[in-house]
Amino acid sequence: SYIGFQNSQIGVATSETLEPGSWTDHGSLGIPLSKDYNLIDPNLFQESSTAPIYFSFGSAWDGVFQTTLDSSTLALDSATSSVNLASNSTVPPGQTWPGVTEGSYQFWWPVGGRKYYYLFFSSGACCNVPPNLAQPGDEYKVMVCRSTSQSGPFLDKAGRNCATENGGTLVLSSHGDVYAPGGQGVLYDSTLKKPVIYYHYVKPSIGYDSSQFQFGYNYLDFSSGWPVLTT
Repeated sequence: SYIGFQNSQIGVATSETLEPGSWTDHGSLGIPLSKDYNLIDPNLFQESSTAPIYFSFGSAWDGVFQTTLDSSTLALDSATSSVNLASNSTVPPGQTWPGVTEGSYQFWWPVGGRKYYYLFFSSGACCNVPPNLAQPGDEYKVMVCRSTSQSGPFLDKAGRNCATENGGTLVLSSHGDVYAPGGQGVLYDSTLKKPVIYYHYVKPSIGYDSSQFQFGYNYLDFSSGWPVLTT
C-alpha cells in the first residue's frame, strides 16, 4: 500500500509466546475495500472475554469506522457492517481536502459511577516537514469523543456528534518542543492505578523526519469526565 491509495488490507497473526518466529499468519480479516476509508490503523476493543469484539479502523477519507469480529478474532463477523464513528469535513486553509481523522483507540473509564467509552483519534497533518508545515493548529493532534455505548454515537465535550457534526475535543496538541503528537493509545498502569496515554511526536530541536519521531507518554485524569494530561 502507498500513501494516497485505498488498497490496504488488515491481517491478523497469532502467537502463544510473542517471540520472533512463533507467529502464525491467518491472512486478511476480510473487511471489504471501500471508497470511504483505507484499511489501516486497526484497534481491537473487547470489554470482557465473553463480550462482543469491536474493531475500529480507518485513515483519512471519511475517518474512523467500526465493525465487529467473530469470536475467534480471526475474521469479520459476517452479520455486521461497518459504521462511521468519527469524521471531519472541515477543509484547512491552503488545501482542497478535509483534515485527516484516523488512528482510533477505544478505552473505557468510570466517571461518577457511570461508565463511558472514549474514542481517541488523531486529527490533522501528520508528517509534513519544513518548509511545508501545516498551518498552526492544523498539524497532528490527539482528539477524543465519548459515548455510553461501545458503538456510539460518540459526542465531544460541546455535545457535537463526532461522525456527523465535526465533533472532537482536544486532548494533546503541539507545545514547546513537542510538535504534531498523535498515533496514540491508552492503557492502565495497575501499579500506580492510573490510565496512561502514549503517542509519537516530532521534536523540532532534533528533526522532522519520521526516523526521528519521539515516543511520549502522560498520565490521564478523567475526574472531570474528560481526559486531561498530567505528569
